[in-house]
Amino acid sequence: MNKLLLIPAAVALSAFALTTASAADTSAVSKQIDVLVDKGLAKEKLKPNKPASDETFLRRVYLDVTGRIPTPEEARAFLSSKEANKRAKLIDQLLASDGYVYHFYNYWADVLRAQSQGIGDSSAAQEYLNFIRKSLRENKPYDQFSRELVAAEGTIFKTGAIGYYMRDRGMALDNLSNTVRIFLGTRLECAQCHNHPFDKWTEMDFYKMAAFTHNMAGTNYRSKNMDDTQKLIREDKTADKETQDMMRRALTDAFRPLQSTEVVQNKGTLRLPPEYKYTDAKPKDLVQASVIFGKPVALTKESNPIQEYAKWMTSPENPRFTTVIANRLWKKVMGLGLIEPLDEMVDSSVPSNPDLMKFLTRQMVAVKYDMKAYLRMVLNTQTYQRESTKEDLQPGTPYFFQGPVFRRMSAEQIWDSVVTLINPNPDERNWTLRERERKEVENRRQLAEILDGTEPALLFDASKRVAVAMKEQNKGFAQLRKDLEEARAKDDKEKIKEIQRQLNDSQRLMRETISKCFYEAAKQSKNPALLAKLQKISNGAPMEMAMMNIMDSPRVDAKDMPVDPKMQTALQTEMKLLGMTKPKEVQSYEKYRKGLHQTWCRASELSSPAPRGHFLREFGQSDRDIIENASQEASVPQALTMLNGSLLTQLNSGWSTLAMNLRKTTTPQEKIDTLFLSLFSRKPTAKEQAMLLQRLDAAAGSKTIWDDIVMAAISTQRFLFID
Repeated sequence: MNKLLLIPAAVALSAFALTTASAADTSAVSKQIDVLVDKGLAKEKLKPNKPASDETFLRRVYLDVTGRIPTPEEARAFLSSKEANKRAKLIDQLLASDGYVYHFYNYWADVLRAQSQGIGDSSAAQEYLNFIRKSLRENKPYDQFSRELVAAEGTIFKTGAIGYYMRDRGMALDNLSNTVRIFLGTRLECAQCHNHPFDKWTEMDFYKMAAFTHNMAGTNYRSKNMDDTQKLIREDKTADKETQDMMRRALTDAFRPLQSTEVVQNKGTLRLPPEYKYTDAKPKDLVQASVIFGKPVALTKESNPIQEYAKWMTSPENPRFTTVIANRLWKKVMGLGLIEPLDEMVDSSVPSNPDLMKFLTRQMVAVKYDMKAYLRMVLNTQTYQRESTKEDLQPGTPYFFQGPVFRRMSAEQIWDSVVTLINPNPDERNWTLRERERKEVENRRQLAEILDGTEPALLFDASKRVAVAMKEQNKGFAQLRKDLEEARAKDDKEKIKEIQRQLNDSQRLMRETISKCFYEAAKQSKNPALLAKLQKISNGAPMEMAMMNIMDSPRVDAKDMPVDPKMQTALQTEMKLLGMTKPKEVQSYEKYRKGLHQTWCRASELSSPAPRGHFLREFGQSDRDIIENASQEASVPQALTMLNGSLLTQLNSGWSTLAMNLRKTTTPQEKIDTLFLSLFSRKPTAKEQAMLLQRLDAAAGSKTIWDDIVMAAISTQRFLFID
């Protein structure tokens, strides 16, 4: 029996009665969580931490819910409020904000190993990331979110959730291991090759689970027209083998932008590996799909295995699914889980507070897997709103939640907090990147519709015309390659450059030929809807460019970003403060402000993960190759990034938000107040202010004193940690 999940009948019934009676009453549920926490503390003869001040709560809840520190304006609004329920109102406000989406996107992208340039086509990768964003923005119930990922089939034009399988394309068994670890908190990877050495799972158990998912395969766009055209090419008796090969290549090149955009469920069977060595079966035996715990799943000939598996996995009756997500979100805001490690549960795993874990699990079911509703309950507890525990916690030692755990910000939280000090609108979208993604997916959708709407006989003719052009071009290619080898042997740099230019020109001409031939083929179609679409995409462009425009990646310029009236008003105010009147100064500042949405924007709005060497990677952002692979350890490269990177220049430039706010002050005391409110969401103590005033007096006349103070402040534990 699983000690972790056993709930005696009387306890289960009483807990269920409580959850159903109070599911709509956040306050009552939050109080019950506190009761259970305090009972656990009393049992361990521990006392809860003191209540946190408004300043501490403010900064903590902004970081935990939105992933960034509050702006000075946001801090002033909260701290000056006299409302009795201002904390609960702030929690609701933050959960409803874009900041929640940005922050929890970072978390789920890390858990799901989602990458902008993932395995397979970039459009599939980007649509996968957008699926996560959209699900969070819609507050999609967690069980639905999980089902859509695990049961995803079709093209990227239907759902970005197929990125879940495209991410592990060609690695079906690894994907199963990741699925069980993420959603069920169980590590099966060891059982992929042999019986688990530390748990009860056998290699047979692993393969029985894998039998549900092993047929899910990422592939290129599947078109009946393409298959029929391939058949016409094979049956063409007038073409020699070389011509047929070139015709296939031409067809492939036309469909190339649609590669890696579809996930299908094949009909194959799973067999045990040839090296299987246990007595319960023979090597290469067929494996029947079966779940390893919970309610059995009965498959019939009519059953869709992946749909049945997804339903079983996300069912409230599944003994681990709900417990895992309840524990995940608790850890997300409290710093540690009730069960640790949260994704390595075994039969002997016991929560640090079993009654609380049972109650939270019931609550997750009661709110129908609404993650915001669940977080609202936890964030409104006295437990969350107490001072943090700063003592070092030893690995493997249970924590009983005297308060949240004092911990370092993630790389994304640090970056997003710095962005808040630089960008006047820290939550603005990366319009350029999002618009490029939108156009690229729309282009590929149009290409798919055009090729699907063109009759196979016409695609066949287009392939043949391209093949003729390829044959002619190949003659010139052969000579150019020979000339290139000779030039390299002589180290003739000018000749090498010229030949490479000619080769690039030849490749461009071939792409134009493919575009022109397949566009002409589509124009000969008898399909009225297709002809209307061709008219729309051509928009007066030459034939050789019409389809190329939708086959190539689109370009988007930041200067084309629409500026809303609020931003325009803000720009005018900022330029007045800066004393800008000359046209060149105005133009330069407008360009700078427009460019901020690309460079100094939230981590979730940048490439995911950031490139090597970027601030985010230096500060421990996950490479998304392994589940939750981020690091929060300090390092020498981080210190060097702070000292030598562009951060200091941006923060102290006259145009950063922090610099603007400091400029508005008139006395050193006001500057110090503004600095503390901007970085720490509070005013300085008398001691801190006296110390800084003394430092300012000692450095009188120094032009870099405020640069030094700002850099020293953001390098402190007080800035980098969540209190």
